[in-house]
Amino acid sequence: MKALILQRLKEIELKYDVKILIAVESGSRAWGFASKDSDYDVRFVYVHRKEWYLTLIEGRDVIEELDSDGVMDFAGWDLKKALLLMGKGNCAFAEWLNSPTIYYKEEEFFKGVSELKDDYFRKVSAVNHYYHMAMNHDKRYLEKRGCEMKRFMYHLRGLLAAKYAALYGTYPPVLFSELADRMVDDQAIKAEIANLVQLKKESREHNTMIVNASLVTFATSIASEIESMFGTFPEDKQMDYKKLDKFFLIIINTFDE
Repeated sequence: MKALILQRLKEIELKYDVKILIAVESGSRAWGFASKDSDYDVRFVYVHRKEWYLTLIEGRDVIEELDSDGVMDFAGWDLKKALLLMGKGNCAFAEWLNSPTIYYKEEEFFKGVSELKDDYFRKVSAVNHYYHMAMNHDKRYLEKRGCEMKRFMYHLRGLLAAKYAALYGTYPPVLFSELADRMVDDQAIKAEIANLVQLKKESREHNTMIVNASLVTFATSIASEIESMFGTFPEDKQMDYKKLDKFFLIIINTFDE
């Protein structure tokens, strides 16, 4: 599959006249609980030729391509968009950079952006991002359908990630197993989570299974714990974009060929 993904990335470069700087796996495959038939969520950052950034009317700063069979889903951000979001502490971009599955990377870009990433972590933004992601998933799916396995795992991951960001002041691990290992002390709950992950891997994407009540109670307790933290954090400081500006110019000059 990697060869097919790399081929499609080359086709995207030619189609849009861009240079891809990094391409990674996102979603359930990156989190470590993909089902047998999960699709591939390929996320990437790309750079245009320098002249593209010098026009009065800004061009579209995203690329989206879905293969006809739905197996591979490609979505990319222009370099400028990605760095502006990094300056705001965007957690999705940080997850791309920390993905355990990297299909392609330009070493100079990856080294530089990785060094900058932690400088722009914003605790309040991160906690809010993961908490609301978890609770919105709850309202969208769990409240209507009951605690289905896949949807509950997305919900629980968001809650654990929010608590991790609050306690450790940095981006949470991408792998769900690593995140759970760090954030769950109760060995019985940890074993139930591990069993849930294994069942998810062995199932098909749309298979359903109601999770144990003990896990639902655990998730509810984590949500309450996070809610009690709101208002206790100092406000995120205003970020200085000078370092990002400098890095942006280095990259567009390097790849302006």
